[in-house]
Amino acid sequence: MTTVGQLCNAIEGRWKVGRHAPGMAEQPLGGVSIDTRTLAAGEVFWALRGPRRDGAAFVPDAFTRGAAGVVAAASFEVPDDRWAICVDDAHAALWHAAAWCRSRFCGTPIAVTGSVGKTTTRQMIHTVLGSRLRGVASPRNYNNHVGLPLSLLGVEPDHDYAVLELGASRRGEIAALAGLCTPRLGVITQLGEAHLAGFGSREAIAESKAELLAALPEDGHAVLGDDPWLRRAAGRCPAPVTWVGTNRHCNLQAEDVATTRGRLRFLAEGCRFDIPVWGRHHLTSALCAIAVGRLLGLDFDEMAAALHDYRPVAMRCEVLEIREATVINDTYNASPTAMRAALELVADLDAPRRRIVVLGDMDELGDETPRLHWELGRQSVAVGNADLLIACGRFARYVVGGARAAGMPPARAIPCNTLEQTLPYLGQAILPGDTVLVKGSRSVGMERLVEALNQYPIRRTA
Repeated sequence: MTTVGQLCNAIEGRWKVGRHAPGMAEQPLGGVSIDTRTLAAGEVFWALRGPRRDGAAFVPDAFTRGAAGVVAAASFEVPDDRWAICVDDAHAALWHAAAWCRSRFCGTPIAVTGSVGKTTTRQMIHTVLGSRLRGVASPRNYNNHVGLPLSLLGVEPDHDYAVLELGASRRGEIAALAGLCTPRLGVITQLGEAHLAGFGSREAIAESKAELLAALPEDGHAVLGDDPWLRRAAGRCPAPVTWVGTNRHCNLQAEDVATTRGRLRFLAEGCRFDIPVWGRHHLTSALCAIAVGRLLGLDFDEMAAALHDYRPVAMRCEVLEIREATVINDTYNASPTAMRAALELVADLDAPRRRIVVLGDMDELGDETPRLHWELGRQSVAVGNADLLIACGRFARYVVGGARAAGMPPARAIPCNTLEQTLPYLGQAILPGDTVLVKGSRSVGMERLVEALNQYPIRRTA
């Protein structure tokens, strides 16, 4: 258990305490928040300086909302029953605190990265390991220079494992994050075309993800999805590698793979797995989780039992019944690779009526933005077998252009600039029995479409 006093010493902070708060230094640290809007009573507010606002300006609000204490680079009044730690640089202090927590941790740190599937893989690993061992996983998508140290603050010295998600939008970021968490196991799902604006090419993406491999110790281990770009990058890994996939040259091979409505089934090492997820694209995540579990001593039967009860992450291929239609809420994020996987899922589903795809912009694609959005529109027809396309965002015209070039009638490929324009089209279009995919980057906020659909009455006929 980490105490507030230990934290203060670790970051070399200056202690301030209210007049009626004796013994504060011995209190457990509790949860840490960087946003007063979501701060829960009893948590610690860590006041970071952002691109627009300095978190220190929100310290009074944090105390009003029930923060037990704050860490900030500022001078302020501390209520009688609260505490504060003053530092010179709040972000540097956060990294110092995370490094200190990592130094006390005696379990196995597991780092997960990849262009797609990071969050699902992290959660499946946590599901597998948590069936027998005690540990934690990064909350939500805490995978950057702020999220990773926050994740490490939740790791206790006696945990058996910590599953940590690492993300990057440019070269050097994975190396820096791996330097902080010093993983013994490294997992890379697969590579795609995400963050091309920062990387410039798929080769550069592969090199960036390989920074995790270079950071592993010789007595560590890497688990890699069977990706041709990863095959080229694997030479940088000083540790043994386990390859997972469906090809016979993989160390862990899935056979007899099938997807039925809401279940992924396959055979691995003679053990049958049956996982409640939609779509074959979850196979790599499941195999990575199984490979990690095997490395930490779990047997196949107990891993199969754990994954049988896996609970998918919200807004990740979350299938809902709305207005008697099947709605796939996959609005957590989007990249060209993830978009194609979602379209393949739509095509595989037994759709009693029409397939409708509602696609938002994909971010951070650089000069490739127009081409990749045009290709997305083409794939909506060629891969997703869409009967109706509604594109939303700045690049909607490219998506619609690709769909029309692939043979979709103009009246069935509709461009919309904003969510406000999109919702009436979608609300009027959906009929009972339709299958609807809603997907786009977080910046577009496509989940708001899903939330708003219930406002519209059910239409029985076109």
